[in-house]
Amino acid sequence: MTFPSQSESVARSASLLARVDGLLEHAETLARTAVTTGDYYRQVLGELADILEADSLAVWSARDDSVSLLFDTRSELDRDRVAQAVEPIGRLEADRTVLVPPGANGRLPNALEFARCIACVSVAPSLRLALDVRLPAAAQRGENIADVVAAVAAIVVEFHRGRQLERMFSLSVERDHVASLCQTLHTTLSRHRIALDLANEGAAALRVDRVSVLLAYESGFRLEAATSVNEINHRANASRAIEQLVFDVRRQGVALPWTSAGEPSDAAKAYLQESGANRVRVEPLGAQPGSWDEACGAVVLESFSNTPLNPDFDGVAEVCRHAASALANAAAHESHSLRSRLLSWKALSPSRRARTIAMSIVGVLLALALIPTDFELESQGQVQPARRRHIYAPADGVIRQVSVNNVATVDEGATLAVLRNPDLELEEQRIRGEIATSNARLAAIRATRVDHDRRATSTSAGQLAAEEEELKQTLASLSRQLEIVNRRVAELTLRSPIAGQVVRWDLIRSLESRPVRQGQLLMQVVDPTGPWQLELRIPDRHVRHVLAAQAAAKEPNRLSVRFLFRMSPKATYSATLDDVHLATDLDQDGELSTRGLVTLNPKAIPDLRPGSSVIAKIDCGRRSLGYVWMRELLEFLQTRVLF
Repeated sequence: MTFPSQSESVARSASLLARVDGLLEHAETLARTAVTTGDYYRQVLGELADILEADSLAVWSARDDSVSLLFDTRSELDRDRVAQAVEPIGRLEADRTVLVPPGANGRLPNALEFARCIACVSVAPSLRLALDVRLPAAAQRGENIADVVAAVAAIVVEFHRGRQLERMFSLSVERDHVASLCQTLHTTLSRHRIALDLANEGAAALRVDRVSVLLAYESGFRLEAATSVNEINHRANASRAIEQLVFDVRRQGVALPWTSAGEPSDAAKAYLQESGANRVRVEPLGAQPGSWDEACGAVVLESFSNTPLNPDFDGVAEVCRHAASALANAAAHESHSLRSRLLSWKALSPSRRARTIAMSIVGVLLALALIPTDFELESQGQVQPARRRHIYAPADGVIRQVSVNNVATVDEGATLAVLRNPDLELEEQRIRGEIATSNARLAAIRATRVDHDRRATSTSAGQLAAEEEELKQTLASLSRQLEIVNRRVAELTLRSPIAGQVVRWDLIRSLESRPVRQGQLLMQVVDPTGPWQLELRIPDRHVRHVLAAQAAAKEPNRLSVRFLFRMSPKATYSATLDDVHLATDLDQDGELSTRGLVTLNPKAIPDLRPGSSVIAKIDCGRRSLGYVWMRELLEFLQTRVLF
């Protein structure tokens, strides 16, 4: 048997180390790109197999009670061989690398014909990742295979952690988009507007290609809006196909989950063939999720790509629940308004039948010009506690701890959340290290000066005194730096500025262990026991009438206001307008408006909720019936025709 010389062994070891360093650098660079998990494994493990001359490699995911295969370089996997290979993986402790010879028994058995080098690294408290390298049993190897496998396993684990963080951030963004869409659906009492918002904004928020919204009528469900469609043509084949799909699904009595062309579904098969969609989903918009009983609408979601669905979050159910509630409130409001109009027409009908056409016209004109009526201007608004504070992130970092839940009662100065900033922690460690070094140097100089004083050498004593003074100045500067850093670290503990309740939906799950940016709104603290107010956004075209009514009123800033809540439009409440701001600015819809404040009586209004949307009408006195009814037409003629 011929053994390699010492120079050949050194050269081969140097070559192996160079190739391993190149692999580690390539793996780290590849992890920072948008490569998929499968491609990452294929490139990194393939290169490692070439370096170690391994037969195959595999990556395993191990939990306390289960082990699953994530990737194997073998193209064809035998179920029996996978069952044999899984034996030692679940028994291996975290942060350990072992070499298991072929045919080994005991606590770490190996039923394969290959020697196995397994590196197990902890990813999370209950999750371990194992890199399994299968080596030919007869291969001659003088290098340390375990160190190489452990180093590559550490890089693979960091790749997994990065992908997991990206998935959590993407999930947070998706939840924010869904929450924004749900809030938009409750900003109007028009069923048509709700359908348009759901169709146009829902596609991006729910990550689908097309959303079609159908509204319920006496004759059935009718297509009302679709993504990127300005006007619906009900005679088009596509519109009829969607309505027929909803009809077929409703006849089955349940919602249609995501269904692709390859899955057996009589209701969706014909539609998928005609529309060309890859998969489709139909959900009723009713009081009970997934139920067609008393459904006020339906939504059809389509995807034309093979993009996989997000298994961690299904925003469709949340959006459908809010859309059903918004449509029900809008339907109740529209029916109420329509009924009052029908009653007024019915009351006028006898006078119209009793007069001639000419006298009717003259009488109507005189009535419009002479009969006074209440002049009320409509505006939108929100109910908020008068005492409330917004809590923002003081710096970039990660939420380490959330100490409160939604609607939790807190005292002034109570801890709300604690952030962690790695840069500040590193800076604090650096300063403390420099302080310790400077103190040690100062002590050494002082000891040296004592020794020189005994020898009476004035030349070096002056130099040591200068160094001692310089170190004292350095220590003073470092102490000031440490004080600043400690103050910034203390600011990462968010405390309640007032006593009250914390307001944010799903507070702990949406914030804890999440990265945040400086200035990001985290939560809101309100005082529900104090005064409440209604914040109105008065449109710019209405402000002059409100100001004129204030000037003509007997008591300044005491105009009557009637309002109702969008979430409960049946009850109407009254209050007075306390203040109108002088400045006009853009509201959240991009329209010019002026802010008005109305003080509320919490005892007279049950179940006040921060942020509840309100429709208000401001009493601006009495004007002629014709002006009240045709004011907008007159203003249009003045600004667009006569100007």
